[in-house]
Amino acid sequence: MDSVLNCMVSDNLAPGEYVDRFLKVVKERLGYDYSVALRNPIVALNLAFEALGLAPGDSVGLSALSSAWAFKCLDARGLKPIWLDADIGSGCIDASSVERLAGGGAKVLYLAEPWGILPDPAMLLEIGLPVIEDVTTSLGAVSGESKAGSLGIFSLMGLEHAASFTAGGGALLSASSKRDAQVLRNASEHLVPEELLADMNAALAFSQLKDLEKFLEKRKGLHELYSQSLARSRKRALSQSAEGESAYFGYVVVLESGVKDVRAYARKKGVQTVMAFDGTCITAGFVPGDLCQHAASLANRAVAFPLHPRIGASVAQKVAKVLATLP
Repeated sequence: MDSVLNCMVSDNLAPGEYVDRFLKVVKERLGYDYSVALRNPIVALNLAFEALGLAPGDSVGLSALSSAWAFKCLDARGLKPIWLDADIGSGCIDASSVERLAGGGAKVLYLAEPWGILPDPAMLLEIGLPVIEDVTTSLGAVSGESKAGSLGIFSLMGLEHAASFTAGGGALLSASSKRDAQVLRNASEHLVPEELLADMNAALAFSQLKDLEKFLEKRKGLHELYSQSLARSRKRALSQSAEGESAYFGYVVVLESGVKDVRAYARKKGVQTVMAFDGTCITAGFVPGDLCQHAASLANRAVAFPLHPRIGASVAQKVAKVLATLP
């Protein structure tokens, strides 16, 4: 947190000092060729669409479990979503996505990776579209030989409160290859200061990124503890189907029934839960009819339990006990 305090008391009139420091660490730690730090994820996604040359009327593949702001971004630019259903076991886009994207004439796939879980990279190769990969919660995950952040032309990372690490608000848009980096660099030349990440937010992100490995290790330990407990209640959690491991961003239990009873039981025991897919396109009512039935089912039955690096041992044991005794 020293970097945040230093930023607060700095008398440097030139903006961007901490943004530059942050981007240097991003390149060193995450391996991107070029990144631009932006004010929020909507600015980042708009920039990605612009860099890819999308025009009004073009179609974009979009999971029904993507954050609602992603659809709003498409809609504001006159882009058309091709709605993709979710795999019931992982929450990632399912196998039907290949046919839907091919039949709908999509130009780009916006790839959400819910709760730090990656899809099978082989399916993305079969789809054969440019991918904007949202790694907001999946940083550190591995699927096969692919790491989160390597599955797309551009990698978008929200830096809001619910992210692998936070800036208190903001986003990163990155490219790994030199060719894509130059495209992104050219597209970002017209940005105005109000679209760029503020120094104060960059200072917080700089501090958080330094602890990323420690955060990931703590999340993994909590996930293992919770999984051992959940096995006793014979319920299942969302999990990555492809070989590798997720980023263990959260612990999401998929219930067959009794969602209200389970949440009430957890609350009575002092454990707060949330519906895992609140705030997504499917719960916001953007997805028409019964087009994505698996996503709708998960939205109604998936409950997230507390899992974050700041959880102490006593709270973790309390959550574990609740998971072991769920009604």
